[in-house]
Amino acid sequence: MKKQVYSLMILRGVAALAVVLSHFGRMFTNDPKFGDLFAFFRDYGRYGVQMFFVISGFVIPLSLDQAHYKLTSYAAFLKKRAYRLHPPYIAALILTLVLSYLSYKATGQVYEENAISITKSFFYLHFPKSNPVFWTLGVEVIYYLFIGLFFPVFKKYPALAAIVILPLLIVLSQTTLVGYVKFFNYTLYFLVGIFGYFIYSKQKLLFNAVGLAASLTALFYFKELPSAFIALLTILFIFFYKYKVPKPLNFLGEISYSVYLIHFVFGIKLINLLARYISPSYCWALLIAAILFVYAVSYVFYLLIEIPSANLSNKVKYKKSVETVIDRQTL
Repeated sequence: MKKQVYSLMILRGVAALAVVLSHFGRMFTNDPKFGDLFAFFRDYGRYGVQMFFVISGFVIPLSLDQAHYKLTSYAAFLKKRAYRLHPPYIAALILTLVLSYLSYKATGQVYEENAISITKSFFYLHFPKSNPVFWTLGVEVIYYLFIGLFFPVFKKYPALAAIVILPLLIVLSQTTLVGYVKFFNYTLYFLVGIFGYFIYSKQKLLFNAVGLAASLTALFYFKELPSAFIALLTILFIFFYKYKVPKPLNFLGEISYSVYLIHFVFGIKLINLLARYISPSYCWALLIAAILFVYAVSYVFYLLIEIPSANLSNKVKYKKSVETVIDRQTL
């Protein structure tokens, strides 16, 4: 029977809201009253992305373990992930392209996208500047390719994972390879989640504890201090939060993927449109209005696009395994 990990919904909702505040806050940093607060949102909300990577590092092994995943089901796993991730991304991409095109035409600017760049965007090979969150989906795709292959190794041979695979990935994260495959620049966050999952599920604790400790140590050494603290706090919250999630927080977690995908293109456009009519002293009200508007639109997007996509994903069955539904805690 599937064991509910209540903390994941809360963390997803917090991570999405943090990213929203980061993008919206930068629009109001010149506000005379709340400029410092908006600058704080801008500077630190962006670490919600790293929080998402840790969550993904944890929840994908969780779902694979519950489904008794074997390497023979690698193709089915990728198909599941594609059905879950890709349709909402494509819908958000189309909305982004249409709205940005109309915006460029209205301001008399030359549209920056073309047939080649748009085609690449459909396959995570290019990401429009008008929606800067999309690059993280490219990182997630590479992570799925990686974890589907190496999950059996992490599960059956934790010593090999901690002593060989982890050091190799740490070395790769410090090479020029990160300029070509961004996943290697963020691998440590996923590893915190992966090793954290095996500790959480009490599987071969010694080597997984070594792996988690080494991943966190490398994060504190190689990455920005706030992002390392976010990774640490995220996995600790997963370990120790055992309570049921209040309905409002559960709702924020449920629609977090939709919020993440479309908040920038809708929220920034709304702020730019209304800012010319609103006194600077009411910037805080415009920020709140933009957030409420984005969450309302995201809920509609969630109902129309994300739920059917999740249902389609759940219809894909792994071969020769006890299939359990991958719940909506996954991206």
